[in-house]
Amino acid sequence: MKKNIIILLVTLGLSLAAALFLLLDDAGVFSPGRMVWLHKDREVRSRLLSIPILLYHNIDGKGPFAIDAAVLREHFQLFRDRGIRVISLRELVRQLENPAPFDDRVIVITFDDGYGTMHSKLLPLVREFGYPVTLFVYADIISVKSSRNLTWEKARKLDRQGIDIQAHSISHADLTELYRINDQESRKRLYEELYLARRLIGLRMNKKIDFYAFPYGRYNLAIMDMARKAGYRRVFSTDYGSNIISRDNFCLRRQHIKSSYTIDFIDSLVR
Repeated sequence: MKKNIIILLVTLGLSLAAALFLLLDDAGVFSPGRMVWLHKDREVRSRLLSIPILLYHNIDGKGPFAIDAAVLREHFQLFRDRGIRVISLRELVRQLENPAPFDDRVIVITFDDGYGTMHSKLLPLVREFGYPVTLFVYADIISVKSSRNLTWEKARKLDRQGIDIQAHSISHADLTELYRINDQESRKRLYEELYLARRLIGLRMNKKIDFYAFPYGRYNLAIMDMARKAGYRRVFSTDYGSNIISRDNFCLRRQHIKSSYTIDFIDSLVR
């Protein structure tokens, strides 16, 4: 028993000596500042480095991912009341490319698909609050003539007035399923959904397309590599969680907003 205690004390003594040695600078002087090296690396938790990207869909109040315009206005007012700055997706990406914390709490707002309510309901709110928004559209939803969907003319109007249009594929196909099938037709579809989408939407919008949101948020490493080779600066999933500024990630997370979420829950996401 005494022998075990002696061994334990000797071991602790050696560990303490090693720790103290690490606190000595090159001149052999005790330097408490070196304590930082004794801490295991941890996830960055500062809100100034952790940036939520919110993902909305339709604004007709129909379905689990569609909220009412009055509810969206309540969200926008909450951000203002909490002193949270809404920044553009491009500003976030610039910060990722030159990592540094923001001086205040910021969030990014995105929408997916291309419903007509983006023009009739989102645009008036964007004008009122002055918030930059990114809208990921897939080409087929706009090309099909329907009062429920945007037209290319309205999409260009949105883009001129603070709603940045970016790519969400051609037909909103599940890219992981096309990759799994891996026959000639599915490989052609993958090319269209990634490469052709950037070209087509860019031509329709008369602008360069830099960002791509995966349909259904589904992807794998091979698809991410294809998106990179297609020329996108960043791609976006529906993986939950904030984005850490100290990491220059190619694929960024977005927080899916559901119609069942209370205002208190939205508050918890952005504070």
